[in-house]
This record gives sequence, structure tokens and C-alpha cells, in this order.
Amino acid sequence: MIQKELEQILSKDGAKLYFIGIGGIAMSAAANLARDFGYQVAGSDSQTIYPPAKDVLIQNQVEYFTGYNAEQAAGSEADLFVLSAGEGLDNPEVKHVVEKDLPRVGLAQLLYELSKDKLRIVVAGTHGKSTTAALLGHLVKNLDNSSFVVGAVLQNYQSNFHSGSGHYFVFEGDEYKEQFDDPTPKFHYYKPDILVLTNLEYDHPDQFASLDDLQNEFRQLLSDMPEDGLIVYNGDNADLARLVHESNVASISFGLESGLDFVARDIQPGPQFTNFGVANKFSKDSIAKLLEKDEEYQIQLPGKFNVYNALAAIATLRTLGFGREDIALDLVSFLGLKRRFEIIAQKNGITIIDDYAHHPTAVKETLAAARARYPEAKIWAVFEPHTYSRTRALLAELAKAFTDADEVLISEIYPARESAKDANISSQQVISAIKPYAKSVTLVPNKAEAVTLLKKALKPGDVVVIMAVGSFNRLAYELKDVI
Repeated sequence: MIQKELEQILSKDGAKLYFIGIGGIAMSAAANLARDFGYQVAGSDSQTIYPPAKDVLIQNQVEYFTGYNAEQAAGSEADLFVLSAGEGLDNPEVKHVVEKDLPRVGLAQLLYELSKDKLRIVVAGTHGKSTTAALLGHLVKNLDNSSFVVGAVLQNYQSNFHSGSGHYFVFEGDEYKEQFDDPTPKFHYYKPDILVLTNLEYDHPDQFASLDDLQNEFRQLLSDMPEDGLIVYNGDNADLARLVHESNVASISFGLESGLDFVARDIQPGPQFTNFGVANKFSKDSIAKLLEKDEEYQIQLPGKFNVYNALAAIATLRTLGFGREDIALDLVSFLGLKRRFEIIAQKNGITIIDDYAHHPTAVKETLAAARARYPEAKIWAVFEPHTYSRTRALLAELAKAFTDADEVLISEIYPARESAKDANISSQQVISAIKPYAKSVTLVPNKAEAVTLLKKALKPGDVVVIMAVGSFNRLAYELKDVI
């Protein structure tokens, strides 16, 4: 959509916005934010909208319909339709909007218009985007009453957004397409002033044919940065480092390797907190520099990957001039995200953890975090492979991702936006690939069988880590009720 036309629509008093796919976690955040900006907001989704997006919509009294039909979209009399990237012409409401040539826009384009008078901090990367953006959002909300939109719900607020009056606006910069007919990665539309890069690995094989294709999008993102912008990047990731070094924009590195601008050291995992020190090359504390004393931080989140996420937030805000004491205080108060190592229950000596991990690296790091926090436990990993294309493309990496689990349960592959005709790999092939690297791996075709198996097998001291995006994503709650 032409930006000038979009600006005209959004400048209209009481403009009506209709979100198709409002039950998506990021779409629900955008709808609520638009409502806070004074727009009339409604939307629709499929027959079932699940928590936590459902909870956020109800909590903020946003009207939505279940089920799609063209008459419903027409009856909304919307000035602007906001389309989820996952909805295409097979959706009758999208078809109606396209055939009638009604004004439509994607999520990121809309959010840019709502935030363009702020300094936009965009968090991009294959893993850790949600947690890093949430950490930054939590910090700038408390430090500056700034705004954020994240593709997950922060447990501190039971919300995935905050609309504040401060200087900054934090976004999770997704690399997936903007609309069904617009393959532009969303992060381009946010036009970051400050870009935080967590890491870079191959993902979204349904959109990117190779890692090179994905890297080219990140290269373009860096190229489009303003001359006075700032890049904060994971210097331990060789692909990111190489891309950033091609840019002329000011950059700050973070990681665990010496020689970077912000280095996390002496990581101490514990049953409730993870403690670590940070060597800050730019510290103005002359005594600390003289004594070579690290800045000390503590988080409630487990695992090395969450140290990276916290370090990205620390490096960004210390560079912007915020003090260590203020950052440290709000950092330790961060409770985490829904569906990111979320402890659903600790009952009868059994711990149930719900997580969103679906990329092999995320799976591996989530289980490593579980092993670090519960070193003596028997760890059960329940994993729902996500999309045929991702599962097939990343099978070799996925096979080696479960080494920290004692028992692995694999469900049928969740197709998500793909259809049965895309089924070029089976769960049995996934199990065959995992077997050489896992202690035990079993197929659980559906949720009911998973609940039955686990109810019978779990013992006090066991930890269950459920990693699912699709039909298994309520398993943790169902299991909680029967153990």
C-alpha cells in the first residue's frame, strides 16, 4: 500500500481497522495498540483463538469474530484491513478485500505508521527475538515509559504490548513475509533507528531457498539503516559479524568471546537465578576499570541462550547511556514470556514446562537450559515438528538437538500454513534421524496418547519440556490436570 494513502486513512478521526487473523500473537498486539491510538478496532480469526492471544484480546475488550466469511468483512465497513501474513486468497475475507480492491496493509507497515515519531529499536535474528525484544521492552517501559510490541506475552504484564509516552519503541523484527502476496520480510517495514541482531541461522525454507537468500535480506536491512543509526550485534555469530563489518553504520558487539565490546563472563546457573558478569569496554567507572571488575547482573531465566538475550539488552541500553544499577534492577524483575520456558505446574514433584521452540537450535538450547536448571532430573522432551519444509530442510540439525533429554516424544508434523500435498517427510523419518543421538525416542500421534503415556510414566523429580506450536500447544495444561 502506498504510504501516503495509508497516512490519509490513519489521519481520519475514528478510522475503522479490521484485522484478518487477529488471533495471531503479534496481530493481537497490533490490534490492541491501534485501539490505544484511538482507532475503532475489530477482527476475525478461525474457529478457535487460543490463549495467550485470546486473553489479551478479551482483557482489552477488542471485538472479534470466530470464523471467516466475506459478509462479515464487508459488514465491518472498515477504512483499512490489516492482513496476517498467514492468510491468503483461500480465506473468503481476504478474497473479498482483494477482489473489491479495498485498502489493506500488513502488520509491520501499520506498526511503523503508529511509531514513526519514536526512536525504533528493532530486534531481529533467527532465535531469541521475542525474549530480547521483551527484555528491552520491559526495561524501556520502566526506565522511560517507552512502548513495545512483542510476538509473545510478557508474564510481568499479561500483555504483549505497551503504549507509553517515552522516546523509544521496541519491536520484534520478524523475517517472515508481510502479506500473502508481499514476500518482503516484516523487519524492513519497521525502518529501525537501532537494530539489535541476536544471531543468524537458516530458517523459513518456505520463503528462503538458502541461507544466502536469508543473509541477503539481513544485508539489505543493514544497508537501509540511517547514517546516524546504531547496530548492536552478537559478535560470536560469524555470519552476523561479517555482514555488520560490511556496513558503515556505528556498531556495538556483544557475546561470550573476549575482544567484543560487551562480554558475559563467569556464568553461574542456579535453581532460581542465573548470575553473570559483563565486561563493558565503554564503562565510565574508572575504579571498576582499574580493578578490571565486571558489571554484575542477575536474571530469572535459565540457560546460556538467555544470557545472550539479556546481554543484547544490556549492551543496547548501556550504549544509550542508561546506568548499570537501573538496568540490573529491572532485568532481575523480568519474569519471562508465556510459552518461553514457562513453568506451567510443579505438582506431585513433577515440573511441566511449556515452550515455543521449533527450530533445532532453539530446541537444543531449551533442553540445555532445562538440564542446567534441573541437573539431577529425568528430562522428558515432547516435540511437535513444525511444517514439512522446515522439518525436512533442518532434519540433520534436529536429529542432534535432543541430547540433554532422557526421553523424547515426537508427535505428527504440524503443517501450519502448509497443506497435505507438501508432506515430503514423515514423523517416522524424524524419529529415525533422532534415534542415533537420543537415549529413547517414541512416536505419540496425538495429544490424548501423549497425556496417557506421560500420566502413566512420570515420577516425582521428573521434568517435562513441551515444545509445540500447533495442535500440541495446550498439552502442558491438559497434563497438569491429570498428574
